[in-house]
Amino acid sequence: MKLGKQFAAFGAAAAAALLAAGLATGGASAATGTDVVSGPAGLSPDVAATTHGSGVDAHEQALAAYWTPDRMRQARPESEIPAVKNADGSKSQAQSVPAGPGQVAAAAPKAEPKAAGGGGSPDVAPAAYYPNYPVGHPVARTYGKVFFTSLGLNYVCSATVVNTEGKSEVWTAGHCVSDGQAWNTNWTFVPNYANGSAPYGYWYAYQLWTTTAWFNNNNDFANDVGSAVLYRTNGWRITDYLGGQGIAWNYPIGQYVYAFGYPQAAPFTGCCLVGENGSTYDGGGGTIYMVNYMTGGSSGGAWLMSFDGNWGYINGHNDFKYNSLPQYMYSPYYGNQVLSLYNTVRNIST
Repeated sequence: MKLGKQFAAFGAAAAAALLAAGLATGGASAATGTDVVSGPAGLSPDVAATTHGSGVDAHEQALAAYWTPDRMRQARPESEIPAVKNADGSKSQAQSVPAGPGQVAAAAPKAEPKAAGGGGSPDVAPAAYYPNYPVGHPVARTYGKVFFTSLGLNYVCSATVVNTEGKSEVWTAGHCVSDGQAWNTNWTFVPNYANGSAPYGYWYAYQLWTTTAWFNNNNDFANDVGSAVLYRTNGWRITDYLGGQGIAWNYPIGQYVYAFGYPQAAPFTGCCLVGENGSTYDGGGGTIYMVNYMTGGSSGGAWLMSFDGNWGYINGHNDFKYNSLPQYMYSPYYGNQVLSLYNTVRNIST
């Protein structure tokens, strides 16, 4: 598989972005390890049975054969996963909002966008919009659809490339990597997905991570945070190739954020990237919310604060809704659980 033009990430842009946004840098020495958990990004039994040989190449060849355009179209919104669908968000475990100054890590590296593409603008729910970013726009290429299997069925989530020292990580919701006490399989990330196209190819997960609290209790939405470490594609680590968004934690609730994702449940179709923007509010129990009409399939799509139209800092993500409040999308408050997960995965490289 050929990937085409590469994108160089310029380290000086990280410091410049921090200064421009008026944000303090965060250290990497905070707690890691015991409050997060990882598992291999394995193959489901039916896909494993199709492998020839062993190793990374066999793994990737099996997934490339499995994820046909038809399977991708038929994959269900992750909101239909039984553990997610049957969960009661009102029982989310209480989490105190950590004190202390806000911190950011790994400001987004900047890179030149690729030549433009295009797309239509189908009808969307109130306030939601199709940004119609051209192929190669920093938002378009750092967001993507995730395809995975859980309990024998195929599902869709969203994820965002996050800038790390390891240059191999995407950020998502915890339930997009684990439905609770089991790891999802056949995990594949498609950046800049649009109407079935994959201009930057398919990136396969090597390792999945989430908080121990989410893995042990899939009703704990305050800790529903996840990350995947991706194999290289054609020798490229994903952040070296596409750039990555920054990330922030322990900031006051009330940030103005831009949310993006790939909602697939009605009235959306999962065809294209969808956006929403607005302020965040205290959702109680360690969660925040914003006016956001996206639906299932958008989970894991990042909320960017200090967004300059290209780059920002992940400070929330599409996560869950209450059936009685469809106009609001909830996210875990990004506190010390995010700090711990990020600091654990940030140096992992494939």
